[in-house]
Amino acid sequence: MENYEINNIDHQQPASLRSFLFVLFKRKKIIIIFFLLVVGIVTTGSFVMPGIYKAESKILVEKEINSEKALLFRMNLPQPYEKYDFVNAEMEIMQSYPVLSSIVKIFQLDRLEIEEEPLSPDEMDDNFAKALKKFQDDIEIENPKSSNIITISYESKNPKLAAEVVNKFIDIYISHRSKISSELDSYKFFEGQMHIADKKLRELEQRQADFKAKKGIGSPEAQSAILLTRLADYEKSNTAVRTKRIGKEAILAVIKEQLKEGHNISIPSTESSDSPSREKYIAKLKGELLDMEIRQEQLLQKFTPQYEEVVNLDNQIIATKTKIRNEIQQIVQMEETSIRALAAEERVLQKSINKTKNEISEFAQTEYEYTQISRGIDDNREIYSMLLKQREEARISLAKMERGVKIKIVSPAVTPREPVKPKKLLNIVLAIFLGISGGLGLAFFIEYFDHTINTPEDLEKYTGISVLGSVREINLQKSNGIQVTR
Repeated sequence: MENYEINNIDHQQPASLRSFLFVLFKRKKIIIIFFLLVVGIVTTGSFVMPGIYKAESKILVEKEINSEKALLFRMNLPQPYEKYDFVNAEMEIMQSYPVLSSIVKIFQLDRLEIEEEPLSPDEMDDNFAKALKKFQDDIEIENPKSSNIITISYESKNPKLAAEVVNKFIDIYISHRSKISSELDSYKFFEGQMHIADKKLRELEQRQADFKAKKGIGSPEAQSAILLTRLADYEKSNTAVRTKRIGKEAILAVIKEQLKEGHNISIPSTESSDSPSREKYIAKLKGELLDMEIRQEQLLQKFTPQYEEVVNLDNQIIATKTKIRNEIQQIVQMEETSIRALAAEERVLQKSINKTKNEISEFAQTEYEYTQISRGIDDNREIYSMLLKQREEARISLAKMERGVKIKIVSPAVTPREPVKPKKLLNIVLAIFLGISGGLGLAFFIEYFDHTINTPEDLEKYTGISVLGSVREINLQKSNGIQVTR
């Protein structure tokens, strides 16, 4: 069937079962190919991907409770909600660095993904830290609520390795618990080092206090912020005063130029001339001058310049102009005074700016000396904090050792036979669903942007031209087409 291309055809027609089936059969190759491709890739990946095996072991931790001794010494027996609190302490011991690092070293987990080329010491330490963090994330230690059973599980591509890691983990944990009694010496060592660090820290803090009292500083950060804020305020005020002075000088230069040339003077807006009375008076004089000049012109049209009234009017005009000029001269004097005051204020502000900059420079040296003293304090505080933390860890280890906890292995880890990942059946079912839905979506997406006409009804519908008939054209090579005639 021959297809005819027509552009700009609106395909947003109401959907129907017939059109749905038409698109389905028309694009069946695309749907089948997409379905087979998705299912094939997912299925192949599920079978090719190496399996992840999970080994699991359970241990029972029991706390010894001597009820007769508790009654003899009038001690309270554990409450029901306190019965299994010690389990959390045992889980903390399992997640301690000695236990985790021992597993990483024994099974060389830091070398599983490393090539044969040798590594530098720094690279080896960094790789060991990453392997330790990964193992800490991979090992799962769980405790059901209100139970003294602890479940330990580990996942690996090697099923034998997974079982060996779990069993060895339990052995090292039990061995580590028995060695905690030796932490008493560590506790005493950290206690002595803490006294030394505390003494040195107090000496440095006293030096810092003496330095602050000598230099008269409180908080260096706050004082530095005050100086910078003051400098910014001075510079802002100085800029405003300078801008105001320059503006007044420019306005005054215009007024003086007009006075010098004897032109009609227009007074710009200035602070000194902002008095309403002075502005009104000058405006009144200019109005009277204009009236007198008009009257003079009218009289000169009738009389000679020597006429008495013309002469008197001319004298009045001269006197009015003199008054206007005098008023403007007073404004000029006031503006000059104002400019001199602004210049003086600008000089004072500039001196304050220079003084503040000198104070900032001097304070920078003081702040540097203060930083050097404070750096030693911060370092010693970190040392003290580290010693305190290690002493507390030793104390906690002693406390845990004294709790009297028995450990029993309920079920050791065995080599798993079936992998827990990937889940092949689930992946295949999801791939089938994705292949069908994705294939249908792709088919209708292609159909939406397909602007070809396949039937005479489509031609009559989109062109508005009546179809008189159609003749089927036989193609001997592959397929048939429709030749449309009017």
